[in-house]
Amino acid sequence: MRAAIHQPDLLPWSGFWYKMANSDLFVLAVHDQLQKHWVQRRVMMRDTWVTLPLVGKPHLVPINTVEVKEGWKDHLEASIRGRYSTARHWKDRGPRLLELIHGVEGTLLVDINIQLLHGIRDWLGITTPLMISPVPTEKGAERVLEVLQAVGATEYLSGTGARDYLEEAAMAHFRELNIGLVWSEHHKTTGDSIVTVLMDYDEPMDVVLASE
Repeated sequence: MRAAIHQPDLLPWSGFWYKMANSDLFVLAVHDQLQKHWVQRRVMMRDTWVTLPLVGKPHLVPINTVEVKEGWKDHLEASIRGRYSTARHWKDRGPRLLELIHGVEGTLLVDINIQLLHGIRDWLGITTPLMISPVPTEKGAERVLEVLQAVGATEYLSGTGARDYLEEAAMAHFRELNIGLVWSEHHKTTGDSIVTVLMDYDEPMDVVLASE
């Protein structure tokens, strides 16, 4: 069983969905530490950042403890309208996207992102189940292996960025546990949010599934 693991990002780019579409199980690492200035709370749209405002100044805390300020839906809608109102597919897809955003319930960042991920997954026609990661005790590559063992994975689909921390010792541990390591072969058409893909391309899944 092939699994992928990823933090629940905000309306992420196509490479995120490539991993989901090419896995048997997609595990959401909600217990990871929030990266305050990265993609759990912000996303690139039209080559500029759109950021969700947070309550307080959370620092060194798990993603699933962070709260978003009231009014985030209107902020996100205004940001999207300003960038995509003239896009090729705005008229036929824009209303559905805004309905998805305004249908989200809760104020925790993790709940918001996961509901959006479910909505976009269904929209794209991806059937891979999503699950919340078990509470981990390890760090780094050992945390990845801990989660993979917990969910019964025999193969791990990883983004190429993981090469930075999966050193030879970690690779050897994968082999010892008989867990295959597969690198994503996604071809980056755009590094922008999936929103750009939905609004600009006739067949969004062609962009998601594009491979090198």
